[in-house]
Amino acid sequence: MSSRLRRFAVLLAAVCAAVVVPAGSASAHAFLVNSDPADGAVLSSAPQRLQLQFSESIELAATHVTIVGQDGRDRRPTSMALVTAPAGSQVAGVGRPVLLVVGLPALTPDAYRISWETISSDDLHRTSGVFVFGLQHAAKAAGLHETPPALPESALRWLLFLGLAVALGATLLAALHRPDRDGPFTDAAMRRCRDLALAGSVGALLVSAGLLVEQASASHESLARLLPSSYGTRWLVRESGLLLLALVMYGRCRRGRSRGGVAPGAVLRWLTVLAASVSAVGFALMGHAGAGVASPTRIAADAAHLLAAATWSGTLLTVAMVVVPRLRSSGGEAVATRAALRRFLVPALVCVAVMVVTGVYLASGVVGSVDALILTTYGRILLAKLAVVAVVGALGLANSAALHRPRSGRKDRPRFLVPEALAAATVLGLTALLTSGQPAREPQLVRYSADRVVPVMDGAAQDLQETLEVRPNVPGANVVLVGVFDTRRPSPGVVRGVDVVLERADGTPSTTITLTPLADGQWSAHTTLTTSGASVVRVTVHRQGLPDAPASYRWVVGGAPDQTRKAVVSTAPLARPLELAAVGLLAVELLAAGCLALRWRRREEPADFDDQGAARELADAAGRGLGG
Repeated sequence: MSSRLRRFAVLLAAVCAAVVVPAGSASAHAFLVNSDPADGAVLSSAPQRLQLQFSESIELAATHVTIVGQDGRDRRPTSMALVTAPAGSQVAGVGRPVLLVVGLPALTPDAYRISWETISSDDLHRTSGVFVFGLQHAAKAAGLHETPPALPESALRWLLFLGLAVALGATLLAALHRPDRDGPFTDAAMRRCRDLALAGSVGALLVSAGLLVEQASASHESLARLLPSSYGTRWLVRESGLLLLALVMYGRCRRGRSRGGVAPGAVLRWLTVLAASVSAVGFALMGHAGAGVASPTRIAADAAHLLAAATWSGTLLTVAMVVVPRLRSSGGEAVATRAALRRFLVPALVCVAVMVVTGVYLASGVVGSVDALILTTYGRILLAKLAVVAVVGALGLANSAALHRPRSGRKDRPRFLVPEALAAATVLGLTALLTSGQPAREPQLVRYSADRVVPVMDGAAQDLQETLEVRPNVPGANVVLVGVFDTRRPSPGVVRGVDVVLERADGTPSTTITLTPLADGQWSAHTTLTTSGASVVRVTVHRQGLPDAPASYRWVVGGAPDQTRKAVVSTAPLARPLELAAVGLLAVELLAAGCLALRWRRREEPADFDDQGAARELADAAGRGLGG
């Protein structure tokens, strides 16, 4: 097996490991997983505290909670504290949630709007949200709230991605030029590529520092406090990689100008790989894959995805700046340029293969359901990115077809190189928006029925202890659940039946409902609630040999059924299907790679196939007197 095939096999094996090895999910942005009281819940008694469970660690000093009633008066929390989320409270897709406990002042019957704002400790992204609950009062749920991407941060991230992409892409394009085969026509192009790589790496280094300052300013945190933190450590990993990359690019420029000097070419190549890898890992640690409980497999997949995307798009951008003007010339320079572009086919295929597999795998951690994909800003940006990538692919196929046709005139030149490069830059811009935005994992879009919190009331009737539930506690079909437990042993009388009467607050009675026994003292019956608002539930327990035990409970029926979000397409979790799809795509790519390897082995000198065509074109150009 040739060295090129061995490298390709190692790369695919690494991607396979990243996909197949189990990994915990991670998120970025500290979004609200659930709350107690829940959004739209109606309580019969005043709560003493709020509990807000977030998807990851938050900064308590930067957290603000306001409680406003229908009178518009602001109630200030009496206390706020972060505690470890209780066992069993974890939600699928959330690695290490954190619980914010907010002490409440005395509340009177009313509907209350809770507004919160906080900062994630992992990525310094500011998030906010709203939920509503009622105290003996009907309350309409606030519904889904998504924090939009911060445009200044997204712009800086775009410049950061552009710098890294140009550094890697220009380095690859310089390596694709071969003076020993293409002649002296490649010298100027290689020099221009090395200059662009240096400029891109230095620009990325400076923008990374500027992004740190911007995020510190937006989060109102001081750099002195950030740098010793875990966020500062991850930022230093990324900055160290970018600094090493800039130094290596400087060494390449010096070596190119002096025809030797600072370090052997092999050393510079390995240093480039090391610097790019450290930078990519730093990006992953500060992104969606590194937030919460960092998963090594997701970090590796994120780093591979970034390297592939940056190299692919950066090469296209460099082509637009360096290659396109040379294709418009005539003779040997244009022939040598076409030869270099043809050599980009294999690296481009490798980059696209890695991007596809890792992209699908990483999507399993940031897209909760089909509804989350189509109803959130994050999901729509992701769909737009996929559409632009498809456009880039179509333009690339057209350009590749033009490059691999025998050159017979100007019509055979690839005409879509500049549009392809602009589309690649757009992909990086959309990626910057995605990394600055909140992943589409809102629980409201993944788990509807399980998220609605229905109050449970406790009471006493003579020597009996009772519990009362009405589910889902909205107008329409409901189930009444009553638990009856005798506090004396032995029981003085067997419970023979339980009746329930639901009355509106104005005293209008409803029909008596006879409950059916279940098990362990539980009784249930189906009923239909016609209106929301305050009501009274009267429970009567019939016992053998004893008088009836009546009890009354003040109950508030929640809002209209349309408060419960309905699935638009599907709310089924997508994590597992996307992971399986990534494995399937990887298998297809491995099979395709194997077929290509067999095809190459049957050819004589496969590595020089394109170079032989380029040599013939150069010879023809020289024979016509156009090669100089």
